[in-house]
Amino acid sequence: MPSEELVAGGRYRHAHQQQQQQLEIRQVWADNVEREFKLIRAAIERFPYVSMDTEFPGVIHRPTTHPAAMTPADRYALLKSNVDALHLIQVGLAFAASPSSPPALAFQVNLREFDPRVHRHAPDSVRLLAASGIDLAAHRARGVSARAFAALLMSSGLVCNPEVAWVTFHSAYDFAYLVKLLMGRKLPRSLPEFLKYVRVYFGPEVYDVKHMMRFAGGQLFGGLERVAAALGVRRAAGRCHQAASDSVLTWDTFREMRRLYFAREGSLELCAGVLFGLELDDTKLLVS
Repeated sequence: MPSEELVAGGRYRHAHQQQQQQLEIRQVWADNVEREFKLIRAAIERFPYVSMDTEFPGVIHRPTTHPAAMTPADRYALLKSNVDALHLIQVGLAFAASPSSPPALAFQVNLREFDPRVHRHAPDSVRLLAASGIDLAAHRARGVSARAFAALLMSSGLVCNPEVAWVTFHSAYDFAYLVKLLMGRKLPRSLPEFLKYVRVYFGPEVYDVKHMMRFAGGQLFGGLERVAAALGVRRAAGRCHQAASDSVLTWDTFREMRRLYFAREGSLELCAGVLFGLELDDTKLLVS
């Protein structure tokens, strides 16, 4: 790994020191995306645990049957219809050195494609994002293009790297947007094919905290904020409904869940490779 002094003029060392004080969320725009990805590439070897969250303009297709009656294939078909039709707005990435370490770095990648004036979206969801501080006009003017982000992601060492572990919360849509972006086309037709792509890009160590909650003895339920509050986990940086802040909260929630419910050696492996809501008979992401 390059020395800290050689990485982006010492920003790596500065960012690492920030975890001892207050975590800094690094905003990534078109004018600094190359520089920030140099920092990401240098950081991966030391911080191979990555928590990820995305923001997108809600959902425009709703289930026609009760959600409890839907099969994983039904849920994937619904997910695909939404993701294929919509645009990703923001991606948050938080990096840690080990499963028990606090996040050391956090990045918020702001994308430019979505325009509520011309693109389909759920109005309530977009209003919530705006109220949470996401400036969609700034995204359109200064955001990173999806194509540039995909290319940088592919060459960063983050994807197609079995040494990187991913932590998420209720992440089927998050991974679907990234798979669509990395493929450069619409999502695969079938759920098994989609899960193969998730494994190809993100490897076998994918942990969905929403799925992990099933092993908490019925003590945890609800969304990320509610689960974090139940565990006594506070938001370390940023605001809710912004991707980087939520990725940091997801990581800290994962750490506390791991400590409380997965202390036995090997127990966490039961959750590896399972995306909540897209379980195929409780099996892991397909190997072949």
